[in-house]
Amino acid sequence: MLSRHRMIHKALLLVHLVGFAAYLGAGFAQQRFMKRSREGGLPTAIRDEYERLAATVLTKIELPALMAQVMTGVGFVVLSPAWLKLGWLHGKLACVVVLLGLSHAEMFNARAIVKLRAARGEDANAEVEARKSRHATFGAIGTLAVIAIVGLVVYGLG
Repeated sequence: MLSRHRMIHKALLLVHLVGFAAYLGAGFAQQRFMKRSREGGLPTAIRDEYERLAATVLTKIELPALMAQVMTGVGFVVLSPAWLKLGWLHGKLACVVVLLGLSHAEMFNARAIVKLRAARGEDANAEVEARKSRHATFGAIGTLAVIAIVGLVVYGLG
């Protein structure tokens, strides 16, 4: 029979990993939607829907998944405060802070694109295009941070 502490740890790990998978999937999806919305010759309605989908995925999946990871991470530290003595964990936490900032920046950026389209339509194209370029940059930085997290966890635990 597993101890209570071990059962809690396993439950936290399950939620943490599901949150990680949801975060990765949502991050990939919203970046693809935004990229597809930049394709030339796309009907306006489809372009606008891709932009709305990117904003929705960020708000309803990516950020909640990231928050679930943060909360379970806090749970891990509460259960085992000694983890804070591990150097690799500090690197991971720094990357998580970067991802929190990036995800919020992406969300505000995607929402701004949707609002610009609703308010100004095609007249907003130049500003929307600049925001989409910024969005792609956020995605690239986020990808590097995720790779760093995976590397820190794999080699830190090894």
